[in-house]
Amino acid sequence: MVNVRQVATRLKSAFLADPERFYTNETGAWVAGMPAPSDIRVTTGREPFWINLGYWKHVEKVDDANVERVGELFRSAQAEMARLLARTAKLGPGDAVLDCGFGYADQDLLWAEEFKPASIVGVNITPNQVKVGRERVKLTGLEGVVRLEVGSATALPGPEGAFDVVFALESAMHFRMRQDFLREAFRVLKPGGRLVMADMAQKTDREAGAGLRARLRYRYWRGLIAFPEENVWSTERYREELRRAGFQDAKVESIADDVYPAVNTALVALRGITQLERNPGSTSLHQVRADVHKAMRMTPEQLQWPALFNCDEYAVVSARKP
Repeated sequence: MVNVRQVATRLKSAFLADPERFYTNETGAWVAGMPAPSDIRVTTGREPFWINLGYWKHVEKVDDANVERVGELFRSAQAEMARLLARTAKLGPGDAVLDCGFGYADQDLLWAEEFKPASIVGVNITPNQVKVGRERVKLTGLEGVVRLEVGSATALPGPEGAFDVVFALESAMHFRMRQDFLREAFRVLKPGGRLVMADMAQKTDREAGAGLRARLRYRYWRGLIAFPEENVWSTERYREELRRAGFQDAKVESIADDVYPAVNTALVALRGITQLERNPGSTSLHQVRADVHKAMRMTPEQLQWPALFNCDEYAVVSARKP
């Protein structure tokens, strides 16, 4: 009966595709120790609680010789993803920023301290993440710059033309629906304002050629990470939707080769090291190294994003309001 209940719960979760449930109950921070949402504790505000796959182009990759350093390396790649979006947006002093789906606000702290915008407003549908983020903002002395609110990315705060930059760092695939977010982002941006996102997509339409069984499998796995079917776009569809929302200079630039392979190996290492630390004797460092060695040799189609979610693209998406 327990197994039947567990399966039923997972099926229900998959087809609900609810991001608040996903991030409140199931997915915590992708950092050393992999704390669950209920385990997140703030003491200094500087604890890393990143939730993104990381941009690994200029970061040392995790391999079978350095698995003990996976937390440090993963954290570096995650911070680099935030910096990549800031550089793409040409973020700087004087900018009014809106960050949609900010996780535990790691990127907002980084942007505030390294790029010095005038203000950052964060909107997040998950109350616990907002609570944690606010604690961190207070402890780091950034209350005058960063303000975090509970709210939806498809019903954004602020009047028309309130922001210079709108960010969505690995969050827009969860929004219900992404088209509504694009319209709202366009509304709240000033003329000349920039939209910059890191998001999952498909290089070409991979759904049309998939059989019924495969499509149901993809829907199940995407549902488990609160990725609605309506948000499964090809890169060409992405550009079309940006233009339809009114944006100009729409770009969907692939960084998949600098994200998926390296993070796949890093997650294998992170899970193994976390298991070793939490339950000594349940695995061994030798086994973790062996698992990482195997992960390093996976083909692109074996990685979980194409294999489970049918998304072989990871892109920096950018556009400008005329």
